[in-house]
Amino acid sequence: MFRKYVWVIAVMVMAMFVWSGLTANQASGADANEYVGDNEKKCAMCHKDQVAAWKKWPMAKAWDNLQASKDKKDSCIPCHVTGFGEPGGFVSFEKTPKLVNVQCEACHGPAGEHMAVPLSDKEKKAATMKKPTEANCKGCHNKDSPTFKEFKFADMVKELADHKPKPKK
Repeated sequence: MFRKYVWVIAVMVMAMFVWSGLTANQASGADANEYVGDNEKKCAMCHKDQVAAWKKWPMAKAWDNLQASKDKKDSCIPCHVTGFGEPGGFVSFEKTPKLVNVQCEACHGPAGEHMAVPLSDKEKKAATMKKPTEANCKGCHNKDSPTFKEFKFADMVKELADHKPKPKK
């Protein structure tokens, strides 16, 4: 009889530890698929050519461009950082400096899960990242932007051709 109670108590204690871990993650805003930021160190580990191409685009300097602008406003920040307003996304330069600029995750979504998948599971790795859409781009490239120029998604996709992974030989 005593063994039965010990087993029940052990299960209850383990359940409490699991539950407290879950609530701690929820309270901290932690999510299984968090933004990781820092393209040049994290994404470049596997996507060196894509990050090198990104560094040539204005998106790689979006934060500095905003800071240098005489017309900068707080309402401009969401389009110059990664993950603004999203769980685990940009909060402020002081709190989340690794998410300044329009980085990989701004277009492909948070990379926490992507980085957790083993390199050998290419199919699952690919499934963890979203493919950018026209709607995704037009969240910032729209007439509300003070620097708006006509935006044609198909033309932009062609312009970013150097960003696409090269087939392995």
